Amino acid sequence: MRLFSLCASLLLCLLIGACQSTSPGSKQSSEKSLGISASVAKQRASRVSQVSYQLHLDLTQTRRFKGEAQIQFELADTQQALSLDLQQALISQLLINGQKLYPNYDGHRLVIPASLLQGGANLIKVNFSSPYNHDDQGLIEFIDPKDGLRYLYSHFLPSSAQTLAPQFDQPDLRASYRLSVLAPSNWQVASAAKVQSLRPQGDNSLWQFMQSEPVSPHNFSLLAGPYQIWQSEAEGIALQLFARQSQAESIDAKSWLAQTGQALDYYQQRLGSKYPFSHYTQAIVPHLPSEFRANHALTSFNENSLHGTPRREILRALAQQWLGNLVTLKWWDQLWLNQSLANLIADDGEAQLFGQTDNQQSFIRSPVQVEQQIANSLELFSQDRQPSQNKAMAQLNQLKFLLGDAHFYQGIGQYLERFALQNADLNDFVQSLESVTKQPLSQWSQAAFKRAGVTSLKAEFSCRGDRITRFNLRQDNGDTDSIQRVKLGLFTLGRHGLHKNLVSEVSYQGASTEVKRLKGVRCPDLVFSNYQNKAYVRVKLDQVSLETALMHLSSLEEAEFRRMLWQSLWESVLAGELPLPRFVGSALVNLPDETDPQVLIAAQEKLKQAKALLEQMSPNQQRYSRQALNAIAQMSLRLSISNKSSPALQSLWFDNYLHFAVSHQAKSHLAALLEQRESLPGVTLTPERRWQIVTHLNRYDYPGSERLLLKEKRNDSSPEGQVAALGALVARPVAREKRQWFERIQAHTKESDPQLLEKLTLVMRHLYPSEQKALSQASAEQRLAELAALDRRNSQTFMKSYTANLLPRSCSYAGLVRLEALLDRPEGFSPMTLRGINQTIAAEQECIRVLEAMQPNP
Repeated sequence: MRLFSLCASLLLCLLIGACQSTSPGSKQSSEKSLGISASVAKQRASRVSQVSYQLHLDLTQTRRFKGEAQIQFELADTQQALSLDLQQALISQLLINGQKLYPNYDGHRLVIPASLLQGGANLIKVNFSSPYNHDDQGLIEFIDPKDGLRYLYSHFLPSSAQTLAPQFDQPDLRASYRLSVLAPSNWQVASAAKVQSLRPQGDNSLWQFMQSEPVSPHNFSLLAGPYQIWQSEAEGIALQLFARQSQAESIDAKSWLAQTGQALDYYQQRLGSKYPFSHYTQAIVPHLPSEFRANHALTSFNENSLHGTPRREILRALAQQWLGNLVTLKWWDQLWLNQSLANLIADDGEAQLFGQTDNQQSFIRSPVQVEQQIANSLELFSQDRQPSQNKAMAQLNQLKFLLGDAHFYQGIGQYLERFALQNADLNDFVQSLESVTKQPLSQWSQAAFKRAGVTSLKAEFSCRGDRITRFNLRQDNGDTDSIQRVKLGLFTLGRHGLHKNLVSEVSYQGASTEVKRLKGVRCPDLVFSNYQNKAYVRVKLDQVSLETALMHLSSLEEAEFRRMLWQSLWESVLAGELPLPRFVGSALVNLPDETDPQVLIAAQEKLKQAKALLEQMSPNQQRYSRQALNAIAQMSLRLSISNKSSPALQSLWFDNYLHFAVSHQAKSHLAALLEQRESLPGVTLTPERRWQIVTHLNRYDYPGSERLLLKEKRNDSSPEGQVAALGALVARPVAREKRQWFERIQAHTKESDPQLLEKLTLVMRHLYPSEQKALSQASAEQRLAELAALDRRNSQTFMKSYTANLLPRSCSYAGLVRLEALLDRPEGFSPMTLRGINQTIAAEQECIRVLEAMQPNP
């Protein structure tokens, strides 16, 4: 009996050990383990080379898929163990160079002992099964709610290719893939290589793919499901378009594939390089964390961000096949390079092919440096990449302007030729340009891409007898050693407004540069020192130009230049150089004459930011705030009525009116429109707009708004309506209800129901709007005190929303000190939360600058 007990105990221990070795630990954070450190990647790349994968995947079952992987590679030494990345799998068999091994596996890393490795060629075989994912990473399973059909698609950026199969999941270990897939017989399957054969196997089909070119793991892909498929050909390249069956009728596949063919032809001519792969597949998938994801020969598009046939996205995604897949980054700190290059040449292509661009390039100047150190691949998600990518595109555009289009594109062509199917970095790109232009560019690139801050550029001039006698360009916080180049625009005020008098290309270097050629030119009323946006600089208007712009901006002929001027004026407000009332006054003078929708959208967005700032300042500037918001609301209503012959402008003005309708009279008018007691000719209250009105009335506590909410909720039972109703309910300024929602947010953990996270993300957006400052301050101290604990037990997705919406702001030095104290907490914060804290501190500093600029001088 004792022997039996001992054996049973031993067996139990072995079973427990086996479970721990072959399956993921339940308390491990899969989110953190997905990351690959830069140091591990560098060490592994120094030992491993000539990698190839042979994968067989069985996708016939729901919830989990089965896989067989053979990994071949060359190893430089056998001095230490080697790890393979494999996420949350169950391993059923492991062979190292033909020898069976019990897996040393913690659910994240599969460790291969040095004793079983050999110098030179190695072969590892792994049989495993893994779960499908249902978020934004890995092999994603989606059940279409409209027809119940099951679809799979992958998203492996930056390091979740390891959820598909065991891999060396880092960008500089490119590998060839030989894939076979068993899938239901009514499915389509696509990947990085072309299909070699398709054979029936009972109720299923076996798809065999050709061997791919060397691919970085994050650029490998898999698409499988009962997709609708359209096919075409361009320049000898097979083109395919995939979409869910329930979405097929809404897709203009003919136009989509035709635009792809146009882009393909343009790029091959412009880059002097043939399309690098044998086929190109595009897929419209349910959800991605970005607009699209361009993998090796296969791009997935996020259907939630599509509007018709997305010309810009098609162009940008195809450009990334050359810049991103043919040539790939070495590590994540330079992901910006190839993506920004691709976007820049795509925008050039859009202008060339269609005569215009849908992309309205952001003119917001961010002080962040383009290249930021990423110690772990997971940090890629903890950074807001948009500002640095905008800056990178602008700096690359400046480089193109400096070198000339011909030399710039010749340099790109050489870069693609030298590093085809390899990994490259900024130095490699710059050296390619230098070899073409024979110009030293290393110092320029270091300052442009690795230096923080924003350069401001100001024209300083004097006139005599209506002629320029002196003209200098002064740069502050700039790279004074390198040569920069801009276009100067000089404008003169005439009887019918501002007219372009002269455009001059100017190179400048150092703190101040004299522009001698402008001596004797007619004295301008407005000078813009970055005309056509050729450089990444903040234009600081001289006093004469500032006064002219404030009063006569609308009389400028070029819409894009008007948009740039609005941005320049707004940047002056945020810098504390231009009082906010002067900006608002200029909007009241100039915007009634604005006829370009894009310019109007940009200017109205600035007014909305101004409104938020004024509400955060409360009770400071309360009287002015009330007057300004009422004036903007009245202007918006008047222009909603007068623009009924222009539906686009009327719609923009009405939506602006809705945003600024904070007086009792304006809210009463909105309620009357909602209940059809009044109407505005030409304005249609769509369900979305009706909910915007309901939310606005509840947010600003209009009498009877709760009744209107309940009525609208009864009339609109759609999923979108239910979401909107929740937002309106949370926005109500009722302390008790706010507290209940707040406690649910504070109690959340990453183990909570995923649907609850989606709901709470919406709640956080509506809980403390800018005008409900007193309600926000009631829980402010608790939010700050519990932030570190909340950070430890929640995901990046949760903390991104929390820090964006719930870190308290008061537009005061006391509030600023309170936020800055978070940075001294010994326990520290995750990268995502730290980023949110720093962004909130910057916003608080900005608000204080704006407030102080509004104070009368002593």
